[in-house]
Amino acid sequence: MRKSMIVTAVAVVAASALILNGCGGKSGAETVTTAAVETTTVAETTTAAETTTAAEETTVAAEESTPAAEESTPAAEETTEEETTTAAEETTEEETTTAAEETTVAETAAEAAKSGAAPSDIYSQVTGMLPGMVTVDANYIANYYGIDASQLDGYVFAMAEDVTKADTVAILKAKDASTVSTLAGQLSAVQQQKAQELQDYMPEQYQIVAASSVKTAGDYVYLVMSSNAAAIEQTIAAAIG
Repeated sequence: MRKSMIVTAVAVVAASALILNGCGGKSGAETVTTAAVETTTVAETTTAAETTTAAEETTVAAEESTPAAEESTPAAEETTEEETTTAAEETTEEETTTAAEETTVAETAAEAAKSGAAPSDIYSQVTGMLPGMVTVDANYIANYYGIDASQLDGYVFAMAEDVTKADTVAILKAKDASTVSTLAGQLSAVQQQKAQELQDYMPEQYQIVAASSVKTAGDYVYLVMSSNAAAIEQTIAAAIG
């Protein structure tokens, strides 16, 4: 646009000069000169105005770009913060889940250790080391030895079918650890009674009874009177853990 105005102005000046020259007057030359100056001034003014306008437009564009950039920065910060928060939450959740799983495994193991093997299962592992045996019920051990089966979390009380043999295996598991000492005393009474029965009539069997003793392990109390007592007790101890 600026170039078009300048060309137009020059053309006007040239035409005026030709006309005035044709007229041959001095005043005509001055008029031409004056027109040329004014035309130049107009051209310069137009150019300056256009430059100023272009500068203003550039400034406005830059100002408009700045808020957009400022708006982008909070958005980027929010995105980063959200991503960081999400990552932290996921990590915490994974750690919590892992900790919960480890706790569950530990509790299960502790519960299994606490529950232990059933006396009947333990006894089944030692029957091959004993002669023919019979097991007695809760009424029998209550009436003859004062043992209350309701205080037990399981038990086996077995004696040799042959009354001339001393073989006896009693495995008691207490419901409450506080009753262990009482149960141990009751099995000691069983051992003493058996010893009295055999002492005068069957010295060999008496020696088996005399060599025996009551043992405890955690909630378990057991008594083994047998020629294979050492092997049987070792099996029981291993089963109890």
